[in-house]
Parts: sequence; C-alpha cells; structure tokens
Amino acid sequence: MKNFTKLMLLCLIIGFMSCKDTKKEEAEAKAMVEQVETIEKEVDSISDSLDKEAKELEAALDELDN
Repeated sequence: MKNFTKLMLLCLIIGFMSCKDTKKEEAEAKAMVEQVETIEKEVDSISDSLDKEAKELEAALDELDN
C-alpha cells in the first residue's frame, strides 16, 4: 500500500509540473502568433503600396507611349 501511495503522489507531482509548463508554452505560442499577425499586416500593407505604385508607373508609361 505504501508503494501505491508513493506512486500516486509521484504522478500527482508530475501532473502539476506538466500543467505549469503547458501554461508557459501557451503564453509563448500566443506571443509568437501575435508577432506573426503583425508581420502579416505589415506585408499586406507593403504589398498594397507596391501594387498602387506599379499601377501609377504603368499609367505614366502609357501616357509616355501616347
């Protein structure tokens, strides 16, 4: 019976330790997701800006051709 009690106590301690690690990992993952979303927004805005500039340049070239 003593061995069973020790085994259950050990499982309980390991369970608590693993939960703490999971919370830390979830917080880190959430921070990384936020960084990725910020980068995606920046990339989208840069892409839109480049598209706009490309259209302006094409319009200017068309005017020069005419």
